[in-house]
Amino acid sequence: MSRYDVVGLMYTKACPLACGHCVTESSPSAKGKMGLEQAKSYLPAIQQYSSTVCLTGGEPLLFYQEILELTREAKALGLEVSLVSGAGWVRGEKPARNRMQELVEAGLSTICISWDRYHEEFSSRERAVLLAKLAAEAGLDVKVRSVIPNGDPPEGPRDEFDGIPINFQSVRPIPVGRASSLPSSHFSWEKEPPRGVCTVVRSPSIDHDGTVYACCGPSLYSLKPSPLVLGNANDEPLEAIFARALEDSILHILQNLGSYGFHMLLKDHPLEQRMLSTSRGTYTTICDLCLGVTNDPELVAAIKERLLDQDAQTLLTAARLWRNKKLLQVAGTQREIGVKFNKQG
Repeated sequence: MSRYDVVGLMYTKACPLACGHCVTESSPSAKGKMGLEQAKSYLPAIQQYSSTVCLTGGEPLLFYQEILELTREAKALGLEVSLVSGAGWVRGEKPARNRMQELVEAGLSTICISWDRYHEEFSSRERAVLLAKLAAEAGLDVKVRSVIPNGDPPEGPRDEFDGIPINFQSVRPIPVGRASSLPSSHFSWEKEPPRGVCTVVRSPSIDHDGTVYACCGPSLYSLKPSPLVLGNANDEPLEAIFARALEDSILHILQNLGSYGFHMLLKDHPLEQRMLSTSRGTYTTICDLCLGVTNDPELVAAIKERLLDQDAQTLLTAARLWRNKKLLQVAGTQREIGVKFNKQG
């Protein structure tokens, strides 16, 4: 059975910060939170369809005791547990160290710290650096993810964490949520639809109201009946939602061809110009075209009809085989690096 890379639980929209690039529009005044028992009830279905659950928000550690209990519950089911934090809650070394140690004992394996110039407007870099240091000391796999505006060096604030074993990730801002109010100079604009596969469409997220989205980013701004809105766990079993989404042809295109696949499939179609105008002819990332097309039921219907053609199916199959080959190559390289590292250690 196909499985998801990770399933996210967007535990709360509340956050000590109100960063200008925030896709979820989290802030100290933002409303919306999962109940602990509600979140626990999702875990058995998640365990059937993924090996990892990610606790995110907002800032999930605003509700530390609940997250601690939820982590224990997830670990008891055999799930790997990761957590995303903006470090805005960090107030001192001792309490932060205690929290990291307790979370590790409960079963947390990975922490992703969001920090960049947008975060620094509301929280000092020292908090993020201290959290990374304490998390690494506690034995966690530490990732630092930074949103880098156009024109800034792509390496971003990596040097701030020098000497701390982290995996640094940088991404470009996406003009949705609060980021839609950023100056246009923060984005890199293209006239042609960007190429590249979607790496998060196999990472669905469950919102506090039970809505299940295809990703934790732009799909939050999808309009029903967009295929990026997978369903609502209050209306039907989560298992049914996950199973249906794994078979969805639109999501398969995004996974194997990216939103550029929509352009390939509707090239020379009567609706081609309408498709290309969904982002007013300018694009920042693959998400622009994805959101524009999937929010248009007529375009979605046209793509599904096009997929009935044998040539379109051949294209999608070839793309899937190519992607699987690349994934195997990456996995092989990672194994080689791991072997060399272990030998050197």
